[in-house]
Amino acid sequence: MKITKVVSHFVFGALAALLALPSVAQDWVQYEAPSYGFSMLIPKGTQTREREYGGGWGGLNATVEGVKLFGLAKLGAGESDAAIEKFAIQTIGIPASAWTEIDKGANKNGWSRYRVFQARSGQKLVFGGYGVGPKGNYLLYLETTPDDFRDHRADYDRWYDSIRLK
Repeated sequence: MKITKVVSHFVFGALAALLALPSVAQDWVQYEAPSYGFSMLIPKGTQTREREYGGGWGGLNATVEGVKLFGLAKLGAGESDAAIEKFAIQTIGIPASAWTEIDKGANKNGWSRYRVFQARSGQKLVFGGYGVGPKGNYLLYLETTPDDFRDHRADYDRWYDSIRLK
């Protein structure tokens, strides 16, 4: 994927941060979250925790070898990109001016529409996606360091490509 533009008025927040380490790459398993309507690769043995995030958003999170994973959903009617972006910015804590849009599209892997992003603040780098799917609204992302993201970019892309909305 090629970074195509800097997003200045919003930012996308969808997919979480942990699968990029070579030591776990060959031990990935497909994680199913049927109540939230998505699946994705995660390292075998990862312990996830569920949590409510307010405003109808809920989901899971986990930490593996310092990388944090988030899979959040707001089930029901699809919301505007602006509404999802506002939630993403508040949840991730990185201002929109520090977000870069990497890709966007529609009708792929269950996404009705989606945006892929990267956001950075100091030693915090977030990579993921957000959008709308069959069951509602989604924000899935990984949180790591800029060095880890650079060193394992192919693994981060593989994680994102594994996400399926159902």
